[in-house]
Amino acid sequence: MTPRPASPGGRSRLGRLLSLLAAPMLAVPLLGAASPGAGVDGPGATPTGVVLSALPSGAASADPITLITGDQVWLEPAEDGRKVAVVEPAPRPSGQEPQFEVLDKGDDLYVIPSDAAILIPDRLDRELFNVTKLVKYGYTDGVSVIVAGAPTRAAAASTKGLAVTTRLSSVNGYAATVKPDGGWWSTIAPASGTARTLTSAGKVWLDEIAEVSLDQSVPMIGAPVAWSQGFDGTGETVAVLDTGVDLNHPDLVGQIAGSRIFTGEANITDQHGHGTHVASTIAGTGVGSNGKYKGVAPGADLLIGKICTASGSCPTSATIAAMEWAAPLADVVSMSIGSNVGDSGASPEAMAINRLSASHPHTLFVVAAGNNGQQGAGSIASPGSADAALTVGAVDKQGKLAYFSGRGPRLGDFAIKPDVTAPGMGIVAARAAGTSMGTPVNTLYTSASGTSMATPHVSGAVAIAMQHNPELTAKQVKAELIAAGRPSADASVYEQGGGLIDVPAAINAPILATPEPLNVGFFAYPQDNTPVTARPVTFTNRSNAAVSLDLALDVTHKDGTAAPSEALSVSPATLTIAAGGTATATVSLDVRNLPKGVYGGYLKAQGAAANIHVPVGFTVEPPMADLTLTGIMRDGRPATRASAVYVLNANDPKQPWKELRFDNGVASGRFTPGTYYIVGAIQTMDGANRYMLNKTMIGAPTVRLTAGTALTFDARQAKAISVDTPEHPEASPVDQIAKTVVGYGGPSSTENFAPQWIGKWTPTYVLKSGPAELKPMEFVQQVRLAAAPLELKVLSPRAEDVYIQPLSGTPEIDTSMDLDLAYVGQGAEADYTGLDTTGKAVLVRRSDTPYSTIEATARAHGAKALVIMHDTSGYFFGSVGANAQIPSMAISGEAGQQLRDQLASGKVAVRVSGTSWSPYLYDLALIRSGALPDGVEETVHTDNLVTVDNAFHGEPGGAQGEYRALWRPYLLFAASQLSTVKAARQRTEYVTAGTDSLYRQAVNAQYPSGGPLQERDVTYPGVEHIKHEWFRGPNHPTVLDPTGPRNPGYPVTRTGDVITLQLPEWSDSSSAEHYGNGGSTDTSPIKFYLDGNYVGQASRPMVKLTGLPPGESTARLELTTTRNAPWWQTSTKTVTNWTVRTARPSAPALVPMLTVDYDTQLDRTNTAVLPSDRNGPATLKLHVRHQAGYVGGAIAGAKVSISYDDGVTWQERPTKVTPGAGNFQAILDSTAAGDTPTGYASVRVEAWDTNGNRIEQEITRAWRLAPR
Repeated sequence: MTPRPASPGGRSRLGRLLSLLAAPMLAVPLLGAASPGAGVDGPGATPTGVVLSALPSGAASADPITLITGDQVWLEPAEDGRKVAVVEPAPRPSGQEPQFEVLDKGDDLYVIPSDAAILIPDRLDRELFNVTKLVKYGYTDGVSVIVAGAPTRAAAASTKGLAVTTRLSSVNGYAATVKPDGGWWSTIAPASGTARTLTSAGKVWLDEIAEVSLDQSVPMIGAPVAWSQGFDGTGETVAVLDTGVDLNHPDLVGQIAGSRIFTGEANITDQHGHGTHVASTIAGTGVGSNGKYKGVAPGADLLIGKICTASGSCPTSATIAAMEWAAPLADVVSMSIGSNVGDSGASPEAMAINRLSASHPHTLFVVAAGNNGQQGAGSIASPGSADAALTVGAVDKQGKLAYFSGRGPRLGDFAIKPDVTAPGMGIVAARAAGTSMGTPVNTLYTSASGTSMATPHVSGAVAIAMQHNPELTAKQVKAELIAAGRPSADASVYEQGGGLIDVPAAINAPILATPEPLNVGFFAYPQDNTPVTARPVTFTNRSNAAVSLDLALDVTHKDGTAAPSEALSVSPATLTIAAGGTATATVSLDVRNLPKGVYGGYLKAQGAAANIHVPVGFTVEPPMADLTLTGIMRDGRPATRASAVYVLNANDPKQPWKELRFDNGVASGRFTPGTYYIVGAIQTMDGANRYMLNKTMIGAPTVRLTAGTALTFDARQAKAISVDTPEHPEASPVDQIAKTVVGYGGPSSTENFAPQWIGKWTPTYVLKSGPAELKPMEFVQQVRLAAAPLELKVLSPRAEDVYIQPLSGTPEIDTSMDLDLAYVGQGAEADYTGLDTTGKAVLVRRSDTPYSTIEATARAHGAKALVIMHDTSGYFFGSVGANAQIPSMAISGEAGQQLRDQLASGKVAVRVSGTSWSPYLYDLALIRSGALPDGVEETVHTDNLVTVDNAFHGEPGGAQGEYRALWRPYLLFAASQLSTVKAARQRTEYVTAGTDSLYRQAVNAQYPSGGPLQERDVTYPGVEHIKHEWFRGPNHPTVLDPTGPRNPGYPVTRTGDVITLQLPEWSDSSSAEHYGNGGSTDTSPIKFYLDGNYVGQASRPMVKLTGLPPGESTARLELTTTRNAPWWQTSTKTVTNWTVRTARPSAPALVPMLTVDYDTQLDRTNTAVLPSDRNGPATLKLHVRHQAGYVGGAIAGAKVSISYDDGVTWQERPTKVTPGAGNFQAILDSTAAGDTPTGYASVRVEAWDTNGNRIEQEITRAWRLAPR
């Protein structure tokens, strides 16, 4: 046999393997492993058949996702499958908080900061901001990315908020983790709203996590015939990049030549089962089954690259690193992985395959087509989308295309993919020890389905083909297998490529045809002047006798109509090829008069000695319409890339929206003719295009695109959104959310499109649109108004308000100062020469001098306030640092010039005032249906609004985070921005009433995210008065009320022999109102006992208990919660033990768990009130209840004990029954803080019902004691 050519590096295969075995392990940590759910562990005897398992807890976690920009996003579940995204912006060097575009696409939610949006998709992968995906990937401690750039850039970036993990030469870049501090973004962010590049990096992609793509099959592809001819892959090496391998499986002992780990795990052991199944399908010996389950190429050697975790998650960076390792060492690289969406072949791993294939021409990458077939055309997964990959679809054992098999045409260029098919349904192969992937057959084998199972069949076939013809390149082996495949009449070329592989037909075929497949091209509309396209096909005769071939094209339109011969032909029609010779035929295509659409089929080459085919495909683009939009900012300048619109197909709302971003005032795109919706926003920038001054909402609900359509959106014609609040005329906007909703279905309807813009308030305008003719459009403006933290008013020479932006770091004030104004140039020391600024407000022109320096200089010269005017049109943002001591604000260049003009004519007096804590808040939803309105003007009176009296209990001086989300009835996602509230303060809030909106307010005990509680999702059909006391002690775990509209809750339920339990780890004194789960400062393990026997424990109280005995038994649940944080000084630990009697119900039934609501006299710091401030003795009122809806035994009794030494000793207090079911009252003593070693009271409650169900709840430091 002719030796296989050496690799480009000149090493023989033996040398490569020796090098492999001697090489150290590559240090590539796992990037982006998914967060585990609640762990289950614990020793002890378990009742027979009873199993405790954890429920997923990621969606209920209090931990945020941090975007690469440093902004934090919490994606939280709500009722009825809804979700809310809560955003907390990170500081920017410019001082301006970004706005956020919130977009949904199916189940995915994107939260895109305005300073990043301008770089998508050219420099930033949109998936970097897919928060649904980031949560799924577990990217809570930083986002794993792949960055294009040179190694020198990678080294420098390591010190600027980026942890570089490995160099990826095949994509000319590196893998890294963006640290959550936002430091990296500050070094690469664009400097203006017109930028198209990052300042110090190439394109940045999300480090995607692909998934593994889940006895008769081997004969189906003819492998035993090849074995009988002496070809079983001997001498060939196949690298399997997967979940690892079971080194001790009898079918794989002796088959593995080496391995390497790319997941950061300790060993190569397969803890999933997928990798072992794949490896044995390729080269398993069948020893464990007496040869029944032998692999396709049992003579081949295997290299194992572990790129996937035990969960089957495969980070892109690990995959590329493994490909780079395998390419010079293996003849075949087998990859049974794929993305869960279609790909165009432009992904980093697809690019890596193409580049590695070019540099290693004798290594063939065999890749799964993916299991996205139910998505239809365009569902080929990455990296199977790579041109150079031999991409494999799946068929069942009758040769019929599997429903899940990914299929083309490929996205973007409509190329043919997959290349071949192979058996992928019900494949029995090796089962890794300790795993249960698929359907186990016995301890050694399991059955599984997927393109993952089809791929190793082809990898083994490639090994056989390479052994048979060692002189062939990877491209030629690929062509050989495609040409000899067996196409199914029931599938198109875009679904099967060359068809089901036929190993003996491929290796014995005398003729080799290239290229395989033949993608003639994508012909853009219009085609009137398109020249005739000619594509050569070369036939090589590998036999020792001349071969004659008859050539014919069998190509049809997607509708089944044959392509006419006058448009598509092959010449010559007959070829005679000498022994060892080559001949070329030309496929010619004239698309000018062809019907539009997708064409596919085969060029068939048949003769007495040969019968092969070449897959052929091309697309004639249907008529397209050019849409050209002109955008004009409010100052008359052309709109920049900071402005964008989204275009949605009204005739087919399931089609994804397309973003068009303005560039020098123009945004354009090509679309199929039809009716479209357009929604978007024009952002007016300052004169330097650095700062966003205001936003104009724009849209067109009915746009009929023909051959060419042009529209103009002129923000100068828009009218403002304004709200008048007569009861608080000084109220000013603080936060906003703008939604423009197209099409109303249910909350999960694919016909809804509702882009949202959220952020701190900037002046907002609405440009009136035409009417909506097909589906309605609704505009919703949420706005919050409160007393302004800082204001500037000119008193003389004429009274007028000046719009300002407080500079970050400006001190809070609760005063009003009437001051004379002085202009001091750029605020440098020299500018004060000869000026007396003591007791005045100083006006400064912006420069490159740090604002903190300007503030310090002004303060040193006796100034009482600092006003910095922009050095161009518009206003700006910035920071005066952490040490500022005088109120500091920015104003526009225009306003500053007006003040200077007034100063030139005489004295100017101003009033600087502020409010550090607004005692009121308007939270309004301004809704306009039908189309975009001509601005929004609204007057609201408090007696027409819902009044919510909110008290925020907590540590004095602390800051808490708060938001109120709003869903319209047809929306799945709501978006909100986190606000700051002061702990131990009270605020009256006024909320829009009388709409069908759904609300949820949430408060975090520590800003931004510590210790969250939320209210139940509620509607406000009419005016009402509500009172909430957030974090009022004692705080403790609870059982949620499962009743009420839209509130199914999380009841503890038994169905058959299964109990499902989800308990909120925290609630405040009235547990029916507020609930939440713990975060990084908390622990909440729960233990289970059944009839006194230990069952197990979990790290969170979110579990399922299965296998319970049908008869009555006693279950005991012991939950311990702790919170260790300086901002949480009361209710620091709770221990709650539930005892319940349970038996198999005839229908799903509530478990009789008890819960306790508490009421004692505490102030907003959770300190017991002084005796002088209360009437009578101190009391603790209890309300003991079952889960709402439970029908059974009545509450029978309760007792209360108090401890002043954190539970070392306890004193039982007199407790009596009070009116109302489950109501009790305990009399407390008058112990003061100075009388105790701790200064706190701990409480223990025991309560029970008439059926023997009990709760014992102990709360350490339940409240702070008052001084005497």
